[in-house]
Amino acid sequence: MRHVIEQEELVWKAGKDRDAEAFRQLVADNGIMIFRGGIMRRPEYLATMNSRTLSHAKWKRMKGFMPNPTTVVLIYETVRIGSFRGKKLPSNPVIESTTWIKRKKRWVAIRK
Repeated sequence: MRHVIEQEELVWKAGKDRDAEAFRQLVADNGIMIFRGGIMRRPEYLATMNSRTLSHAKWKRMKGFMPNPTTVVLIYETVRIGSFRGKKLPSNPVIESTTWIKRKKRWVAIRK
């Protein structure tokens, strides 16, 4: 479980640093992200990565559970400070959830 939580932190870091290669390694090619504004697949997210800034993110009450040996679901509260396409992100807390699966001996996020 600790390893998957560390991977989750790396996904956030990749987004903040606009590190497309790191993001590709952590999020499955068929992964989806769910935002207040809608659903975005990994290719769309990567295409808009440079339009997004994330200057700060805090996580609270991160919990995870394993419904089976190759799946981890993380749930936590976060506050994000940043912008997308010049519009400031709402700074109120939101509940996040990421589903990680083990593929070819490696954990990847499939829903964020």
